[in-house]
Amino acid sequence: MAGVPDYIERKGSLFLRSNHMNYGRATLNSNWHQAREAEPKDYDISLGDERNLCKATYNRIGDVTDGSLNKTTYQDHAEQTNLKKDFEEQVVRTPMMNMNTVEHAHLDRDLSTPQRGFGAVLPRHNPEYNKCHLETTHRADYQSPDSEYTPVPEKPADFPDLSAAYRKCNSQFTDTADYRRPGRNTWQDETGVYANTHHKRQVIKSTNPIPPQIS
Repeated sequence: MAGVPDYIERKGSLFLRSNHMNYGRATLNSNWHQAREAEPKDYDISLGDERNLCKATYNRIGDVTDGSLNKTTYQDHAEQTNLKKDFEEQVVRTPMMNMNTVEHAHLDRDLSTPQRGFGAVLPRHNPEYNKCHLETTHRADYQSPDSEYTPVPEKPADFPDLSAAYRKCNSQFTDTADYRRPGRNTWQDETGVYANTHHKRQVIKSTNPIPPQIS
């Protein structure tokens, strides 16, 4: 039929429909399931000679003013958690020692018991607690077989460290577009002075290749 989808009503069905009369509650019509889900009703607008829209369908909530509403199904089931001891109010116990009384306690007095380990009255940390192990694996594993060998100190004071003189820096003329260039590339540096130039002048002394007789 026009205006009715096929999945609701097909041709030849026995659906009862009417716009001017109401069927009984037990009669299966197009909206019978909605009427069953709305039960029980205090006032059914479909029954009676005159329809009064001022009346509420459910009068069980509208006249409650003292807050004595019945609990929902979820509230009733959720109250089972109150039966567990985890939700009971715990009694706060006052400790024997706090920050104000710890300075008056004699913790190191002789109790005829070990100070640490098994049998001690108070638990104590290991003497090496929070110890920092700064020794590297390479230094611990690769040691000199000679016991009389003394390694060179890491920062010797007798001669300066000029190893940077042998490092290869990025060329200012061939590596101009290299991403490894230091600093901000706002101008083209063609001075020929590199970061290790002063080290090279100390290690590699400048010489005059022209003999003095010719000059």
